[in-house]
Amino acid sequence: MRVKFGLDDPFSVTSLTARDPAQIKGRDAPRPPHYTSPIPTDPTEPPAARPSDLLAWGALGAALAEHCSDFIGLMDADGVALFLNRSVRGAPSDQVEGKRLEEFLTHDRALQVRALLEEARRTGGPALNPDAHVIALDGSDRWFSEKCVPIEGGKIYMLVRTETTHQRQTRGELLAAEERYRVLFESNPDPVLVYARESLELLAVNAAAEALYGWSRDELSGRTILDFYPVDAREEARASLEALSDAETRDRRAVVHQICADGESRRCEIVDNPIEFHGRAARICVVRDVTEREQLEEQLRHSQKMEAIGVFAGGVAHDFNNLLAVIMSVGATAGEAAPRGSELSDDLALIMNAARRGAELTQKLLLFSRKEIVSKETVDFAEVVVDFAGLLRRLVEPNVLLEIVQAHAPLPLFADRTLLEQVILNLVMNARQAMPSGGRITVSVRRREITPSDAPHPGVGPGSYAELCVTDDGVGMDADTARKVFDPFFTTKRTGTGLGLAVVHGIVAQHQGTITVDTEPGIGTTFRALFPLTSRLYQVDTGQLRLRAPRGTERVLVAEDEPQLRYLTERSLSRLGYQVVAARNGQEALAEFEQTPDDFDLVVLDVVMPTLGGREAWDRMRARRPSLRALFVTGYAPESSGVVEVLDQPGAALLRKPFTPIELAERVRQLLDA
Repeated sequence: MRVKFGLDDPFSVTSLTARDPAQIKGRDAPRPPHYTSPIPTDPTEPPAARPSDLLAWGALGAALAEHCSDFIGLMDADGVALFLNRSVRGAPSDQVEGKRLEEFLTHDRALQVRALLEEARRTGGPALNPDAHVIALDGSDRWFSEKCVPIEGGKIYMLVRTETTHQRQTRGELLAAEERYRVLFESNPDPVLVYARESLELLAVNAAAEALYGWSRDELSGRTILDFYPVDAREEARASLEALSDAETRDRRAVVHQICADGESRRCEIVDNPIEFHGRAARICVVRDVTEREQLEEQLRHSQKMEAIGVFAGGVAHDFNNLLAVIMSVGATAGEAAPRGSELSDDLALIMNAARRGAELTQKLLLFSRKEIVSKETVDFAEVVVDFAGLLRRLVEPNVLLEIVQAHAPLPLFADRTLLEQVILNLVMNARQAMPSGGRITVSVRRREITPSDAPHPGVGPGSYAELCVTDDGVGMDADTARKVFDPFFTTKRTGTGLGLAVVHGIVAQHQGTITVDTEPGIGTTFRALFPLTSRLYQVDTGQLRLRAPRGTERVLVAEDEPQLRYLTERSLSRLGYQVVAARNGQEALAEFEQTPDDFDLVVLDVVMPTLGGREAWDRMRARRPSLRALFVTGYAPESSGVVEVLDQPGAALLRKPFTPIELAERVRQLLDA
């Protein structure tokens, strides 16, 4: 009996023939002596020679072979192919049947099949090769799982081959993907945690998590994610975590306190998402330590608040200086006219004294607001500290030990020496008041190099700095007090203005530095101020004033937007013999000048005025008359008013508010006589 069916695909079934090997093409090949056809070729054979349903089983086998996706072949014990359900290496099955393995397979492949056949013969049972490697005709690698099964009592062996190339590739891709994700998990610089959604048990952590929390993987085994929360926050955290729903809580973000192995509390931003981890419902958390970031943000907010307060204080001080200038000018003029020793003279002296004290207060406000006029020059900060140490020792009580730690090398600063001494004095006095029962104060100064990676505060860039530290072992401060310590008018003392440390903050900031405080109640306090080192040389020369007012007859143009101060300036100069023309602002002064540009010997200009400022007005006047001299009057710092570079030019000088008529007369005369 012959059953034949075929498909054009070379890898599909091409023929299935149930017949005697003598019918196989190439039937001249010797027949194995032990061979007996498994399927009768003569349907008239007596029933006793075969089961009654043999034909039905044969048809079923043929159908299975035709539609089976696996390769099926029959061979005898000598490795002669008896039946194939598909072609082999491009050869149709009817061209292979009746041939030995070595006649149609490669040498290596024939050895593989022979080994499988010999194992099946030896054991009498199935032999398996799960990783059979075959090089296809196109040169590609193919992988198969092969099984050789003895049938007919070992006379015939069935070889079943299932291709596993795709599964092997898929498994390899899965392993590669698993390795990639493992590397990403382990090498992630942010801590990553995986915890069971139901039990909250930790299932996996990466190296960054070990570093942040301070526990090893072995130590974290059996712990839950709640162990990272403060004790008083765990129940709330448990309720929140157990209520999570996969559908509602993707990319859940929260900023919470986390506790490390050493007990330190860190502020962490946590983003978690649902995942399946080894068949368990879980969540994966990416943790980012934001402690330093929040501290820097808080410092920035505080700096912005201080800047805003400084702007306000500077404006108030400037306006107050104008009022004080009027009071001092009128008081000085009236004092000259009042009889010496009279009650009126004494009253005017009290007014002048109060005005001078008010001027000192506005000076402190301007220092805080970074608008105070300073006289800068190159000074050795190490020398300033040593020279000032003698005065400091006289100011502290006998029960306070003052220790000065000197620098080993010069520390050049472009600074106002007097203001540096003010910083040291205020910090030492603050430390002394923090030790009512005595103690130790240490004042040290040293060179400090700041790199990009360890810049400690906003506004402090990489570079070389002089660091001043004033440390006491007094009562210390709590965190809330420390945050307010540089605020103006904030004080913990029963008496005091609350401006001491605010002025220190202003002076340090005016020198492009920064100051911080480290404190702990009952332990003590350390103030650290950083000043940038420099090799520049710059000095604002305020000049020396004589005690009597010099006179003159020159023509002077005065521009001042404050009416009372403009009137008093005009009157003071007129009484001294000068010919004075007054203007309300720079634009009006420019108009007066352009009418008779050669008639004016000097212009007295307020730096900040509406419409047109003093510097801009002088620039336009000098375009017509380059030799024109100018006296600039201001209550602001030259740096903040943009007049610094002008003061280096011949014929320009600066007079700060508030001033007396004598100071005004002296400065005018200096410019005219230069």
